[in-house]
Amino acid sequence: MNNSDKTIILIPARIGSTRLPKKPLLKIDGKEMVLKVWENAQMSNADLVMVATDSIEIAEVLKKNNAKYFITQNTHISGTDRIHEALEAIDPEKNYKYVVNLQGDIPNIKSSIIDKGLEKIKSTDADILTYARKIGNQKDILNPNIVKIATNVKDRNNIEAIYFSRSPIPHGAKVYLEHIGVYIYKREALDKFTSIEQSTLEKEERLEQLRAIQNSLKINLIIIDDKIISIDTLDDVERLMEAQKGQD
Repeated sequence: MNNSDKTIILIPARIGSTRLPKKPLLKIDGKEMVLKVWENAQMSNADLVMVATDSIEIAEVLKKNNAKYFITQNTHISGTDRIHEALEAIDPEKNYKYVVNLQGDIPNIKSSIIDKGLEKIKSTDADILTYARKIGNQKDILNPNIVKIATNVKDRNNIEAIYFSRSPIPHGAKVYLEHIGVYIYKREALDKFTSIEQSTLEKEERLEQLRAIQNSLKINLIIIDDKIISIDTLDDVERLMEAQKGQD
């Protein structure tokens, strides 16, 4: 692989979750969630996978399992800001051109999904790629923990995200899309994102990706069929167990 195509996956893991304390260390199938995410990412085609954490406790779990990690400050306002600190420290020469921000709370993410985005980012004019799937029931549409997306569909392979919300958007849509918390950045887009102050909409919706949209960074979507569960509450753990039963 050419140096200019090098890719890195960084997994932000914060110990101080308010809705689910010590969330990254929650056991899923007998294994810490952050470790499951790291192991899944390790199976991808990325050149390096690393966890960016503010917690010695998380770092100790990772070290025990030979998982790479970087300890960050505990003052970051978003996961993307956290991974950028780690990236600048380990790669000041900017050898990694493509950067995956893989949320540490999606333990059933498949490496094949990540690889699909890593391939597409090299040929798109978008600054950032992220993922979405169709929402299948009214309960999920109304659930504020499931983020919805308004899109501008230019063609099947060029779907631009124009807004993200915890509310059901667009109003009256025939099909609603659920956002999956994986972002693939071109390095220069990540640098720009983290140099910008937190935006008004980002604060109001509590969604960091709105900082990108408010500052003219183009986000394109990859639509997938897999039901990827983001763990924010104990109810989400039950949803994950149900989804895994359905795949058996």
